[in-house]
Amino acid sequence: MPTTPPHAVALAAMLAAATGSEPRIAEAERQTRVEADLPAELSHTVRDTILRALGAADRYGHNRTSTTDTVWAEIDREAKR
Repeated sequence: MPTTPPHAVALAAMLAAATGSEPRIAEAERQTRVEADLPAELSHTVRDTILRALGAADRYGHNRTSTTDTVWAEIDREAKR
């Protein structure tokens, strides 16, 4: 199983600090995915911190269900040469 890249660990730490939830990290062959549940209320500062963290990823998004809101970010692994 691939090891988690340092920038994915940093992104997870930023999301943990901003959301107060424990992010989930999933490793795949070509990318690392980080997901974090959002609190019910977000201040402008927290929202800005989350968006700044997500902006460092290759892809990111937001999933909403009837019970929770989750943000996710994917970081691509560098191709082996």
